[in-house]
Amino acid sequence: MNEFNPIQTVVQSLTVASRTHEIRPARPADAGRLAFIDADVSVSPWSKRQFIRACSEDSRETHTVLVVAENGRVDGFVVFSQVLDEASIHNIAIHSGYQGRGLGHVLLKATLDQMECAGAARCLLEVRESNAVARKLYARYGFELDGVRKSYYPAQDGREDALLMSRPLEGISNERA
Repeated sequence: MNEFNPIQTVVQSLTVASRTHEIRPARPADAGRLAFIDADVSVSPWSKRQFIRACSEDSRETHTVLVVAENGRVDGFVVFSQVLDEASIHNIAIHSGYQGRGLGHVLLKATLDQMECAGAARCLLEVRESNAVARKLYARYGFELDGVRKSYYPAQDGREDALLMSRPLEGISNERA
């Protein structure tokens, strides 16, 4: 099986809404901006320290963090991992000022493409039940509901359910089946 090596991530340049963005691996220096974005859009954001760890050389064996950036400004990110032929998206966010411009689509597509190239046969994620925009995006990319974790997420009004979703990928493992 093809070993997953996040260091081999290819920087992709793309045009979204008449602007050029790039998708590239995150660097530890991006951690402050990633924490800022997550705090902007999440009820329970990751800390700067968590992002520093996720972006560090030591974590590259277990996590990959990609960012979508324009002219050096990071507008969004995704954190994911892969164990054998199963990949998981742990966190994905686009700054509120840049939402609705297709950045979530291109970031998710690049992530799924990278997972497939690394041989993943399946991608898992969880999403807040109230996050209708994300649920619609995931459905558009073929994710289906697998189950519910009751009262999983902290919420402003107490707790909120997590919806467990997955989709098959066309990775090397699927080609052998």
